[in-house]
Amino acid sequence: MDETRFAEKTTTYLRDLAERSEAIRKMYFFDPEFEDVPADIGRDLLNEKVNSPLFGTVRKFDGRLLVLLSYTCAANCRYCERQDRVGVGLDRVGRLAPRQVDAVVDYVANDPSLYEVIASGGDPLINPKGLERLFTSLSRVEHVKVLRIHTRFPLQSPERVDMALMERLAATKSTVYFSLHIDHPDELTPQVLAVIRDLRRCGFILISQSVFLKGVNDDIDTLQRMFTELFQLGVRPYYIYHCQRIQTTERFEMDLAEEVRIMSALRERLSGLAFPQHVIDLPSARGKVLVPSHHWDWDPAKVRDFDDSSLSTATWQILPTS
Repeated sequence: MDETRFAEKTTTYLRDLAERSEAIRKMYFFDPEFEDVPADIGRDLLNEKVNSPLFGTVRKFDGRLLVLLSYTCAANCRYCERQDRVGVGLDRVGRLAPRQVDAVVDYVANDPSLYEVIASGGDPLINPKGLERLFTSLSRVEHVKVLRIHTRFPLQSPERVDMALMERLAATKSTVYFSLHIDHPDELTPQVLAVIRDLRRCGFILISQSVFLKGVNDDIDTLQRMFTELFQLGVRPYYIYHCQRIQTTERFEMDLAEEVRIMSALRERLSGLAFPQHVIDLPSARGKVLVPSHHWDWDPAKVRDFDDSSLSTATWQILPTS
């Protein structure tokens, strides 16, 4: 593996879809004009590494633990915020080994304040044995009330989703959320729609997360179509993020004012259940901070994080790019 570049990685399914979707091409295929730069594996953009109590975990918020079950994905999104670990660097580790999963379970079991565990990565479905081991073990921990899976795998390789495994995972706790990362309605193909319907039958509570991407989904009609279709499928749109800027993702980053304009218009068009929270995961700070709409008078130049630290919204626009 070339650990000096964020690797291009796709699937047969995505390559076929890209032949008829410009959005898919932009999201997944390496662009040397913007990306021919070394990956910065020392970066800690969202303070995840400094908030890792043990390998493969992130603990930034009360009551919750994020578990990075793998450091690889079925395909590499070109705007990935974890390019310091996924596709380079820790990707060579691949996934958490059974002993490492057991260490996470012991950590959770010994901390009664933890009530929610979120399986992420990379992509947790790349480590299906580790995911099942984690959830099965946590099912016996009384103070853990909610489990979550955050994945892009069903939209990258829907034919490979193990529905028997999904049924077992959905049954491990009374409340198991399944979050799909989706950014464009072209991703909602007949194959993906079938998987979503099967996931609903398994008993998951389905939610979605998205990222604003310039040149991909930066218009009202595209997002209205995507959120409406998800809502009608029984998937609750949860978050839409401001794209994190690093040197290789600048072409995707939208102006915050344009995002606010789009979200303000969408709020007037969509059912409340079809409308996601617009957030910025503040760089070098703590918290996914809600972005107000044009329905409020507010100062777009200032923001506070969860620790009440005052920041300029220009901060992430002047961060070093390497």
